[in-house]
Amino acid sequence: MRRIRERLDQIAFEKSGFHLTEMVRERRGGVLEWRQTTSIINQTLVHGRDEDKDKIVDFLIGDAAKLENLSVYPIVGLGGLGKTVLAKLIFNHESIVNHFELRIWVYVSEEFNLKRIVKSILETATKKSCKDLDLETLQIKLQKVLRTKRYLLILDDVWNDKQEKWYDLKSLLVCGGKGSSVLVTTRLAKVGQIMGTMPLHDLSRLSDKDCWKLFKQRAFGPNEVEQEELVVIGKEIVNKCGGVPLAAIALGSLLRFKREEKEWLYVKKSKLWSLQGENSVMPALRLSYFNLPIKLRQCFSFCALFPKGETISKKMIIELWICNGFISSNQMLEAEDVGHEVCNELYWRSLFQHTETGEFGQSAVFKMHDFVHDLAESVAREVCCITDYNDLPTMSESIRHLLVYKPKSFEETDSLHLHHVNSLKTYMEWNFDVFDAGQLSPQVLECYSLRVLLMNGLNNLSTSIGRLKYLRYLDISGGHFDTLPKSICKLCNLEVLNLDHCYFLQKLPDSLTRLKALRQLSLIDCDSLTSLPPHIGKLTSLKTLSKYIVGNEKGFKLEELGQLNLKGELHIKNLERVKSVTDAKKANMSRKKLNQLWLSWERNEASQLEENIEQILEALQPYTQQLHSFGVGGYTGARFPQWISSPSLKDLSSLELVDCKNCLNFPELQRLPSLKYLRISNMIHITYLFEVSYDGEGLMALKSLFLEKLPSLIKLSREETKNMFPSLKALEITECPNLLGLPWLPSLSGLYINGKYNQELPSSIHKLGNLESLHFSNNEDLIYFSEGVLQNMASSVKTLGFHHHSELKIVPAQLIHLHALEELYIDNCRNINSLSNEVLQELHSLKVLDILGCHKFNMSLGFQYLTCLKTLAIGSCSEVEGFHKALQHMTTLRSLTLSDLPNLESFPEGFENLTLLRELMIYMCPKLASLPTNIQHLSGLEKLSIYSCPELEKRCQKEIGKDWPKIAHVEYIDIQNEEVMYGGHGGGYFDGDAGFLWSSL
Repeated sequence: MRRIRERLDQIAFEKSGFHLTEMVRERRGGVLEWRQTTSIINQTLVHGRDEDKDKIVDFLIGDAAKLENLSVYPIVGLGGLGKTVLAKLIFNHESIVNHFELRIWVYVSEEFNLKRIVKSILETATKKSCKDLDLETLQIKLQKVLRTKRYLLILDDVWNDKQEKWYDLKSLLVCGGKGSSVLVTTRLAKVGQIMGTMPLHDLSRLSDKDCWKLFKQRAFGPNEVEQEELVVIGKEIVNKCGGVPLAAIALGSLLRFKREEKEWLYVKKSKLWSLQGENSVMPALRLSYFNLPIKLRQCFSFCALFPKGETISKKMIIELWICNGFISSNQMLEAEDVGHEVCNELYWRSLFQHTETGEFGQSAVFKMHDFVHDLAESVAREVCCITDYNDLPTMSESIRHLLVYKPKSFEETDSLHLHHVNSLKTYMEWNFDVFDAGQLSPQVLECYSLRVLLMNGLNNLSTSIGRLKYLRYLDISGGHFDTLPKSICKLCNLEVLNLDHCYFLQKLPDSLTRLKALRQLSLIDCDSLTSLPPHIGKLTSLKTLSKYIVGNEKGFKLEELGQLNLKGELHIKNLERVKSVTDAKKANMSRKKLNQLWLSWERNEASQLEENIEQILEALQPYTQQLHSFGVGGYTGARFPQWISSPSLKDLSSLELVDCKNCLNFPELQRLPSLKYLRISNMIHITYLFEVSYDGEGLMALKSLFLEKLPSLIKLSREETKNMFPSLKALEITECPNLLGLPWLPSLSGLYINGKYNQELPSSIHKLGNLESLHFSNNEDLIYFSEGVLQNMASSVKTLGFHHHSELKIVPAQLIHLHALEELYIDNCRNINSLSNEVLQELHSLKVLDILGCHKFNMSLGFQYLTCLKTLAIGSCSEVEGFHKALQHMTTLRSLTLSDLPNLESFPEGFENLTLLRELMIYMCPKLASLPTNIQHLSGLEKLSIYSCPELEKRCQKEIGKDWPKIAHVEYIDIQNEEVMYGGHGGGYFDGDAGFLWSSL
């Protein structure tokens, strides 16, 4: 205790020495004046909200008007999206003014003070002051005023998520007349759910077009002639706004009296919080931050360590929070469950966005809006740092969490300069050369306080790793090593070990079972690994084990899984080594609450087929209540056990049956109501997926179906019905040469046909009226397409691809009818040498064109008609006739890729007319000796990549190359193995306010 007191005294002394300021203060009552809102609006300054406005107005004067009970309509969204502006539009709408007897506007703010809110409602309704009245009197007066009147109450900017407080107010409001309504604006989805009687109105981001209107109103004077170069940069700044109108207004106002191109470029490349004069967006966002509980602030701020624009794995961020001590288990929940709650809370508060839904319907990946990321940076900049090797010497010694970019040109002898960072807790290194990241710097291994270490692509792991006694999280995935040092077993606090994609890893240390704290061991795609350490069952804390390899000897058998309470993902390999049903039962699979399970048998010529294999699979039945994904590979039984189609698998969304060559029939898949993904591969006896009709109870939820190497398959069902696959969106057919046709698939949007197919199959494609994407590949016998393939698809097909058809000579003339086509891919069709002038004239909507592997291609005619083209890739063509002429017409291009063009010697004249070009990639063009002089006029060019172009690489060397002045303005330059970056990765370290959250970490 004495030592603890002395340490606390020392911390208090250091606090004064570092001039730390206490940031957590008692919250003052009342409303901040700068945030106060009113119902007054200038409607000429609003853009892009007509659809939202009309929807809500129609509800308030329509459906709500018929309801006896009070209607509460919540509008939810990120700060700055325009919730208040939308509420003002509705409040002042002529139909609303005429419909309601009373209209009342109340600004609520963070403090949900019942007396203040009641007083505001009463004063607005009566136009009289209620200054000295107590709450009881106010309530009585309010009910008298509202009774029997049809009123609209706007509660703007509500933060309260306590149900009781809302119920106290609601009890006073229900006395109104029929059709009375409350409109609530809030950043917190949780608030909307508590208060709303209607579903949340999740306010979407504005389109770039509408954002540009807002920006332009502020940035340019009413009669000003807009400079073209400023318009180009301005539209890039608007893209930076990400659909947030407040940001467009703020940045437009910031540039109102700036007319130098460099001033606009500075704003484009800057972070929001660093802009002088920006005084509206960041304060608005900080309210969301300071409204968070302290623990959530730590978790949110840590996300600044992920580069802007990057997605964040939910699983990964939770583990990083846990291992850094930001969250922990409580009496009710394990730490992982607490982490899920934190993620959900940040989502409900509009600080996280869902970008990807996982295989099982949950959110697997999050993203932060660019301005929310700026917020995270601004509050974490004293403790979180994203930098590159060159900036490390200038890094603040207060940094605790570090992400370092390592360029390809980095030499292992270069110093890492970490000696002044004494208390580093997180070190993550991102390498541009993912195939050869080299070694882990010795200086990192001297950061003895490290809790988190992440470095991908290592050649080997130093034996010094064992010194990091406090390390809890080690991610060395993608490494090129074949073994791990034994010293890794000294990491007694290690909780997470990620070895995913270590393709060469052959063996783990036998003493790995010493890591008693280990909760996760991830071995995804470690295909060279032939066994796990013996007695893996001794790792009793283990909750996630992605792979288990069954052995023949004691300590390696399936029974090692028996005592492990695993969850998450598990792949059990080499099940052919399980000789008896008793051995299978010892795994206790029914006790493991897995959500993904894959069972596989390996076969060779010496293998004997077990007579009891069907009983073994029966005995491996998992706990089915939480299973979302299941797969079987190499199973040699003739039948599947009944549990695979058991109603208890109500949540199963993914099923894969691969290399089950002896299988004679299918499970009754119609019993799986949640099945969304189905893959059937290499089952040679199957003629129908469904032997009987399931009219009315087909695979109602199925969205993706993959059929591979099914030589006997004739039809999907012996008796086809209209309701078999009502939700199917993606269908891939590979090497099913006898499939005669497809049933009615009303929702199918993507079809991929790979390999040879029956000539009757294409005739059924034209029935797919909603098909948007269609690809044909790898059919060496295909010379031409039958006339009916693309019939009835003029308004639906947006993406079309022809891949690896060596004998195909002509792109179907039917393309002339595909008026909605936006993307066209032609690759490795060596005998196609042009697109006809007639076809090109009709492709008015084409935005993406890829021509690859067409040895001699003619672009002389028709390319001037592609007036919407944004992306062009030309590659692996020995001759490209007419390229220069065609490129001159493509002034709408944003991305241009030139690859493997051995005879390309120069760029066309007029290249500077491609003013919208953002990306230019040049690969394997050995005769291309220089860049055009006018490329320096392309101020919007953001990315330039040059590979395997010897002369060009020499001329574009940084500072010394002859062409360097032409490209010095480009933000991201990648020349062979060297990157030159200018702010593209958010470099530099953060040096700001709210470091108090991290002082004890």
